[in-house]
Amino acid sequence: MLAQLIDLQNISVGFPQKTVLEGLSLQVDKGSLVLIEGATGSGKTTLISLLSGGLGMQAGFGRVVGFDLPGISPYDLTAMRRRLGIVFQSPRFLDQETVLTNVSLPLAIIGTSRSECRSRGTRALMDANLASQARRLPSELSGGEKARLQIARALIHRPFLLLADEPFAHLDSESAAAAEALITKAHARGTTVLVTTHQPTKLAKTAIRYSMENGALYSC
Repeated sequence: MLAQLIDLQNISVGFPQKTVLEGLSLQVDKGSLVLIEGATGSGKTTLISLLSGGLGMQAGFGRVVGFDLPGISPYDLTAMRRRLGIVFQSPRFLDQETVLTNVSLPLAIIGTSRSECRSRGTRALMDANLASQARRLPSELSGGEKARLQIARALIHRPFLLLADEPFAHLDSESAAAAEALITKAHARGTTVLVTTHQPTKLAKTAIRYSMENGALYSC
């Protein structure tokens, strides 16, 4: 079993004429709840993209859920992502499919039977207090409901690691509290969690906290 799910050593990530992450190191042990706080533009989304295999690095070494990032093959990248749950800043859904189909998507991708997708999807929606919305389309949901749907979908396949990029952005206090509760429950069940945010959150009470500024991490 993996004891450390993230190991970044002196990572640098940049784009033409701009370096976003430089000399960044981060280790996250299995079972941890990690909170990375920082202003918009500090590099948080770039870090999530790197950890999920969406960006390469110019320097350094990285390993995520047992896979080495430099030079990762398409086959291993797919296998790595199946161990991850990812929550994006802006929810992305299949707009013409129901809420139940959307929450079950990670299971369908890995070949889970239709009946199992329906059963586990229904349970996931119940946990997210969305069972009554199962037959609706994502476009019919409120902002808070969309946030909970995205978190529920990211967790439905029981990932090793949840990566959540600004999951509370643009939510009112009640909706943010509901989203926090979903993440807290997943962590209590054993999922390792890394959350980025630019706003206060109750997760800070129990999390290992870092601040990010100009692409660098600092312990809080």
